[in-house]
Amino acid sequence: CLAKLATALRRTADAARLTARAAAQRKLIAEHLWDAQGGIFTNKFWNGSFYRRISPTSFYALMATAATDGQAEAMVRDWLLSPDHFCIAPRGDFAGNSDDCYWGLPSIQKADAAFPPLGYWRGYVWGPMAQLTYWSLQYYDHVPLVRSGRKALCKQMTALMLSQWRAHRHICENFSPHKTADDHAGDCSGTKFYHWGALTGMITLIEEGFY
Repeated sequence: CLAKLATALRRTADAARLTARAAAQRKLIAEHLWDAQGGIFTNKFWNGSFYRRISPTSFYALMATAATDGQAEAMVRDWLLSPDHFCIAPRGDFAGNSDDCYWGLPSIQKADAAFPPLGYWRGYVWGPMAQLTYWSLQYYDHVPLVRSGRKALCKQMTALMLSQWRAHRHICENFSPHKTADDHAGDCSGTKFYHWGALTGMITLIEEGFY
């Protein structure tokens, strides 16, 4: 993005430098952050071991186009579309999801021990994460499963936003992943009117060509 801005501003030297830096970072991500055991891009400790507590940020490597098509497909199949991890049903219809991970894309994957008690960045659903994950999946639109997973993500995230809007006229800072938001008396799990909560609906407007 910075390289594109530099190009638009006719700062060709800056554009070349930023493009080269992006390519170098992409190569490092591809070579060092793919966890073959987990089948996903993962953070690493300084000692070289993987930090296997997985959040939606693992999908952001796709925005850098650091993944092969096969890696992108595996991440969507085994993580995004898994009811045991990020709970996006293949058709975006919640099929197979448990009530505690009903809406999908929790900020820590469902199988993590930190998910059941929930916490600010430990299980609640965030609009910015939905937007960034959506953008990441867009880069692999040519992979059919990634494309269908992206569309399913849009359906579930927008349904989540509308469930609170229709019930309370609230746009949440963050949302409970529970089907009835029973952990917060059916309401938002964060501030009850917060601009970035609408990103859960914005991704559908983008997907349908309205923006």
